[in-house]
Amino acid sequence: MRKEKSVTEKKEVLYCGDATLATGACYLGGVMTLTGIGYDYVEMEAPFPQRLLEKDYGLIILSDYPSGNFPAGAQDQIAQKVQKGTSLLMIGGWESFHGLIGNYHTSALAPLLPVECLQEDDRINWSQGLVPEVIAEHPILKGLPWDQPPMVCGCNRVKAKKEATMVLGLRKMRIEKGIISLDPESLPFLVTGTHGKGRTGAVTTDFAPHWVGGLVDWGEERVTAQTPGGKKIEVGNHYVTFLKNILLYFLKRL
Repeated sequence: MRKEKSVTEKKEVLYCGDATLATGACYLGGVMTLTGIGYDYVEMEAPFPQRLLEKDYGLIILSDYPSGNFPAGAQDQIAQKVQKGTSLLMIGGWESFHGLIGNYHTSALAPLLPVECLQEDDRINWSQGLVPEVIAEHPILKGLPWDQPPMVCGCNRVKAKKEATMVLGLRKMRIEKGIISLDPESLPFLVTGTHGKGRTGAVTTDFAPHWVGGLVDWGEERVTAQTPGGKKIEVGNHYVTFLKNILLYFLKRL
């Protein structure tokens, strides 16, 4: 069974993971369709189709896509493409970074990422909410009310590399006996870097439920979107702007 899909004519992005377009991938896929960004899609459980690397993508996204899905040599090919100018973005989840079965800590892509992966299960589920905070000014942040941030409910614990830019952090919120406090430690949320001529990035939470938490509803205006073959989504307008800014930055259009 074929488990890859081309969406719209011009393909700027290769998007791998997040289960299927009928489930988790409908969120990022829906925003890309809404904003006119064409992409090729590979399902989370599908082996990576190495022939896709013959195409010139501006951005490769790995989101809940295990490193074990890549055949021999494919990650090295991705590294070469990033060296020459393709951007690489990893988005959080159980199959990202180390995760449960992501296992990127020993992969050929680990040196490209702007963060260091742990050598152990790095998943954090936090029901009381993780609150984003701005660490460094960045084009991705423009047009968004970061003084009224949404909460997310989980992330992968990673460490930003020295040469990288930690744009956003996450602080655990604690509610005890009616008293609300934030942990002093800020966990990496959005980190950017470079490898050769390519831009690299790490988003440690997910853009689909359940880790996405309130981020998916960020903004008072409601926006509907649907990618071909995907489920219709209804999300907040700030969520759409945030994802669009991330995509445009790594496509080098922002």
